[in-house]
Amino acid sequence: MKNSFTLITLYIAAFVGFTGFSFLFPVIPLYAAELGATVSEVGLIVATISYVTAFFLIPFGMLADRFGRHKLLIGGLVVFTLAPLLYPLANNPEQLIVVRAIHGLAAAAFLPTAIALVVDLTKEARRGTAIGWYTASLQTGLMAGPITGGFLASKFGFDAAFYGCSAVSLVGLAFVLSRLDTIVHRPAATPDKVSSSWRWLGRPLAIAVLLAPLMVAVGSGTIGGYIPLYGGEFGMTEADAGAIITAVYASSALLRAPAGRLADMANRKLLLISGVVISAIAVSLFSFFHSLPQFIIIGIIFGIGMGIAMPVSLVMAADFSSSSSRSLSMAIPTCFFQVGLAAGPTVMGFIAEMSSFETMFLACAASLAFGLLVMLGLMRAQKVQ
Repeated sequence: MKNSFTLITLYIAAFVGFTGFSFLFPVIPLYAAELGATVSEVGLIVATISYVTAFFLIPFGMLADRFGRHKLLIGGLVVFTLAPLLYPLANNPEQLIVVRAIHGLAAAAFLPTAIALVVDLTKEARRGTAIGWYTASLQTGLMAGPITGGFLASKFGFDAAFYGCSAVSLVGLAFVLSRLDTIVHRPAATPDKVSSSWRWLGRPLAIAVLLAPLMVAVGSGTIGGYIPLYGGEFGMTEADAGAIITAVYASSALLRAPAGRLADMANRKLLLISGVVISAIAVSLFSFFHSLPQFIIIGIIFGIGMGIAMPVSLVMAADFSSSSSRSLSMAIPTCFFQVGLAAGPTVMGFIAEMSSFETMFLACAASLAFGLLVMLGLMRAQKVQ
């Protein structure tokens, strides 16, 4: 029962923390453009938070395993709360990049420690279910944030969205501090065990598992980074862009718990492949349909693919890990996801600037399809072994 209450604490922390975090999804592209950023610079600014998160995830995961996961969890929430207050102080794209980098540190500290604690508190037979509920909580926060942030920005200006982001994150921090005694975790790691946690990366199946979040994140980052600008070509507002992004995370959130449960019972490889296939198809559809209702439907389809692929990839990565180095093992697939979130808007922004947004979405879908072929090849190689 104590573990159940602790799990609920972590689920709520994920929801509240990422509600505030996702306030800025539909806001940052437009705010960056107002500060004078070009289309490709908007992509870089959007991606900066993911570049920094990806860079620090593994070091922070190792620190959490060594010195206590609760310390990184609290530190991440503190930065989540303070970083949004710096956005209104940015006067040019360069300063905005610095603020985004600071915000990225929060995600790098929070993500691997929270998911590692969830796995620690769950029996192996129910690992998929627990991870599914945790990621569902996180996705529900990501669902609630964009439409709220877009509404605040369109009605009251950019600063309202930034202050709202900080306020919501503060609620999450206060809640976790009030329950800190239930989530303190002191791992009994040894240097030998920590170093052995890297060995699973040499398996073909492990590489395939890591490619799935990378590919899905390329699509997610491209959608989140450019739907506000692309939708503007068809008369869509900040609130409309927030609704589209919310549709992605809403459908993803609804699929997380069922997908996690399925991962406990069904063929995980098949589930992983299915998620990537659905995501690739959905991204391509943005090139052919241009109304708000159509964009929302496509966003829902993409969210379904992401909602299947992400919990399954985390469950499979957890299967490879030892309890003493779980933060590190959870940081690795999360790092790949963040690399995809960064690479998507960065690379696709150059394509959009040289051609069009329609071409960009087709190129994004093609990259997901290529990644899928590589995954299938790696899975076949694993069978040969």
